[in-house]
Amino acid sequence: MMRLTLILAFVAALALGILSGVPLSYVMRNAGLVDQGVSWQQARGTIWHGQVTGLGYRGQSVGALDVTSSPLSLLSGAIASDVKWVGQPGRARGKLKLSGSSVHLSEFAAELDISRLSGIHPELRRIGGVLKLSNAAARIDSAGTCKSASGAAQLDLVRRLGVQYGRDWPLLAGAPICSDGNIELPLAGDGPNGERFEITLRARPDGRTGMDVHVERLDPQAIAALAAMGFTNTGNGYTLSQEAALAEGN
Repeated sequence: MMRLTLILAFVAALALGILSGVPLSYVMRNAGLVDQGVSWQQARGTIWHGQVTGLGYRGQSVGALDVTSSPLSLLSGAIASDVKWVGQPGRARGKLKLSGSSVHLSEFAAELDISRLSGIHPELRRIGGVLKLSNAAARIDSAGTCKSASGAAQLDLVRRLGVQYGRDWPLLAGAPICSDGNIELPLAGDGPNGERFEITLRARPDGRTGMDVHVERLDPQAIAALAAMGFTNTGNGYTLSQEAALAEGN
C-alpha cells in the first residue's frame, strides 16, 4: 500500500510538472474563446501565470489581462483562473472559469470611468462618473447569452449631473441581471424632493452595448436642462437612450 501511495504521488507530481509548462497561448486557443468572439495579440507565460495583451472582443480592443490559473481544474474539464484586467475604462479583478460551453465569472470587482465606455450618450460621457461593481458574478454560454448574473453596483453619474445644475441628486445603486439573453445593470435612486432616476446599462450577445435613462418628478428648470441634452417626454417622465457597438471610448 505504501508503495502504491508513493507511485500515485509521483505520478501526480509528474502530471503537475507537465501541466505547469503548458503555454497559456495553447490553452486559450483550445478553450473555445475564439468561437465566443475573443481575440488577442499575444499570450505570454503558462497556465500557472501568464499575461494577455491586445485583448479584443468581437473585433474591438478591450485591454490586457494578468492570469493565474489552477492546472488541477483541467481535471474537471474546465480552466479556473484568477484574472486582473486593465483597459482604457478602468480596471477589474475576479475569478474566471472556462469550459467548452460556458464562461463563469465570480467574485468580480471593478471601477470603470463612464466617460470611456461606449453605448453612453455623448452628453453623459462629457459629465463622466465612476461605475463600481462588487462581488459580481455571471454565467455566459458559448453564444454569448447571459444565463445568470448577480452582484452589487453603484454609479455617481446622476450625482455629478445634479452638481452641474445645482441639485442634490443621489448615487444610483443596483445589481446585474440577465434579460432576454442580455447582461443588464439596472440602477436607480431617489432625490430629496421626490425625484426618481433610473439608468439601465446593457450588453447584448452580438456585442452591442446600450444605455437607457429615465427620470421622473423633476422641477421645470431641471426638465428644461435635460430636454436641451436630448431627453424626450414619455408621458410619465423623460427618457434618453443610446446604443453602440462594443468598444472602449476614445
